[in-house]
Amino acid sequence: MAIVDAGRVVDGITSLSGGMDSGRSPGTIGKNQCAYAQNVTFRGGYAKTRPGFKRVSLATGAAATALTTNRFQGAGYYDYSDGQLVAVVAGRTYTLTPPSTGTDWAVSDITYNDGSSDTVMSTTRERVHMVQAENYLIIQDGTTAPFIWDGSASRHSNTGASEVPVGTGPMAYGQGRLWVAQGRNFIAGDIVGGSNGVLKFTENNYLAGGGAFTVPTASGNITAMRFVSSPNTALGQGELMVMTSDAAYSVVVPADRYDWFAVSDPQQRVVLIHNGAMGHFSTELVNGDIFMRSRDGIRSIVQAVRDFQSLGNTPMSREMHRIIKYDEPKYLQYTSGVLFDNRYLLTAQSSHNSSTGIGYKGLMALDFDLISGLSGKAPPAYDGFWKLDITRGSTTHNMNFLQLVKGRFDGVERCFAFVRNADGDTEIWELTNDGDQIEDIDGTTEHKITSELETPSFDFGTTGSAKMLESGDIWMDEVTGGTVTFHADFHPDQYPCWVSWQDWSVIAEYQSSDCESLVDYQKQYRPRMRLGMPSQVEEPATGKPFNYGWEFAARLKWTGHARLKLFRLNSREAQEEPYANVDMDGTAKAIACDCLTGVSSATNQ
Repeated sequence: MAIVDAGRVVDGITSLSGGMDSGRSPGTIGKNQCAYAQNVTFRGGYAKTRPGFKRVSLATGAAATALTTNRFQGAGYYDYSDGQLVAVVAGRTYTLTPPSTGTDWAVSDITYNDGSSDTVMSTTRERVHMVQAENYLIIQDGTTAPFIWDGSASRHSNTGASEVPVGTGPMAYGQGRLWVAQGRNFIAGDIVGGSNGVLKFTENNYLAGGGAFTVPTASGNITAMRFVSSPNTALGQGELMVMTSDAAYSVVVPADRYDWFAVSDPQQRVVLIHNGAMGHFSTELVNGDIFMRSRDGIRSIVQAVRDFQSLGNTPMSREMHRIIKYDEPKYLQYTSGVLFDNRYLLTAQSSHNSSTGIGYKGLMALDFDLISGLSGKAPPAYDGFWKLDITRGSTTHNMNFLQLVKGRFDGVERCFAFVRNADGDTEIWELTNDGDQIEDIDGTTEHKITSELETPSFDFGTTGSAKMLESGDIWMDEVTGGTVTFHADFHPDQYPCWVSWQDWSVIAEYQSSDCESLVDYQKQYRPRMRLGMPSQVEEPATGKPFNYGWEFAARLKWTGHARLKLFRLNSREAQEEPYANVDMDGTAKAIACDCLTGVSSATNQ
């Protein structure tokens, strides 16, 4: 039954399958989008609390202490036994092995594993490069002979005997060969299964004239190398993508070394110009595509090829402009990205510390599996910005992301974040799959996640008509975890600050299911939680009440796990002043917002 209320107009949001879009004005984005989202996922169509992180517990010992207290230089995954994480810290190399029983991961210093005293890597390198070639993990620091780990022994490469040479950039393994970048050059190792093995670099000598392959001079040094996926092939690998900060090249190299006699350079095709990959760590395979952090945002190879003939080959991350604009260009080469749980996760908002290195305040999340089924699939959308804020003592700290690493452990794909805490020490946190965990778990302490969402700017279908904002209604479900607190703000028209509206909380009793006593606590819902009359305080610049305007936007925050099903603003058409009495006010005005909350100072006096 319709509500009969003459003069009342309503507007709002429900499904947000379009995700976050901060690249356009809030008044022009779709009703299935939001202007900003933090710690939110839109998987399934509705906005809900993001998946939780869980801190990895490390077995105590000298190696674990050194790993966590010294300067982090890079990490990777080693596919050995049931899987290992490998990290380089202050020039030393450590393995982190998951426990067969219990919760503590074993940490081992493998720097001197072969008994020598010369296997320490550079202690000043910001990030090292890692790649696995067959059963070998090779680590480059750009200056010393590469570090090689085979799961039981570590050593330096014997470069004098034509083993893996020193590289100044990324490495890649594909088509049975190890590839090493050296400035603008890149060289290939010997074919797997040959008489020399994959660590030898002798077959490059068969190249006509000897030497290495090269990218054009104007492109700059090589920043990333990846083999694209290729179905219906023996190895499932296609061409080698060689990228610089200004371009990307598709490289075809003869697999047979005897064909190299006639080759002076491989067949190289330009697939992207003016914008390439800023770094190897954020360059990730996404099905048959490659996603990467360019200087102007996120780009993909497939999109670049498709849009090559169009005017303005633009990035695919304008929606995240509000986040990306805070990235320092000189630190873009260290951004880190992975594809996990059908999301491309990328570190953003660089935070440099001269003692502990480059960190990032959060993650951008692009969801490829927002809504999918046999009946169709929704396009990818941005979940927004994910932060890891942990309260210890009486202070809440933003954990800075150093690097993301994913791998298969005992057959299960898992994603880990090396983060920097408030003391400058390194911690390892695991990101859980969507729906597995409702809170961030710090040891035995559970931390409720604070989510935030800014709506479009609503004109209630009557553009140019004045309204009085009277109230709001909010429908939530999947409420769980005990007390969930809510806060709402609003602002009229293009007022730059938020105006505080209302605070409230609900309690949804929760505990692990106890089927022996036939108690199984379920997620709850709360229909039509009503927000009362908003502030009628006078705006400092226009002289009209805050709840009087032509369009309105709202900001919702909740701490605890919940899902937003419907949000509605209720307003009433308002009488405007007669034109004969309108007077233009040319006096000087000032508007001030709180730096942390964005709330108008006019409502805090």
